[in-house]
Amino acid sequence: MRQPETRHLCRYRAKLASPQQQVGEAHFGRRMIAQVIGGDFEGERLRGKVLPGGGDWATIDGSGTLRLDARATLETDDGAQIYVNYRGVLRPLAVAQAHAIKGGPSSEAEARELYFRTTPIFETGDARYQWLNDIVSVALGSTLGDAVEYEVFEVL
Repeated sequence: MRQPETRHLCRYRAKLASPQQQVGEAHFGRRMIAQVIGGDFEGERLRGKVLPGGGDWATIDGSGTLRLDARATLETDDGAQIYVNYRGVLRPLAVAQAHAIKGGPSSEAEARELYFRTTPIFETGDARYQWLNDIVSVALGSTLGDAVEYEVFEVL
């Protein structure tokens, strides 16, 4: 069986408002909403800033698994706007929270304690970035104090 190849797309960092909104326990788990208030992204083929106004409408189950449902608008350095949405899994939440308090994991071994994966989907009407509409991507995440950071890869 063929193994997928990937190419680094960008490092994406989203700064989050604090504290997050805690809606409470409901039929899909405990709902937590994190508002995006800014950030940046940089890669070989695109770079720019994360605009305020996005967020993550996450649910947390009884075992400490957080399921992401995030949306944000990116603005490239040359003025294109790109909508990104992604779903994903972060577990265990207690480890993510401990990393966030310290500003991130302090070692590679500590980073491996956390499973944080997402599947970004991009949309844009800007002709220069149309190629983003037609790719599949995956991302590896980490928690950094009041931000989250992803290494995003295009699946080739």
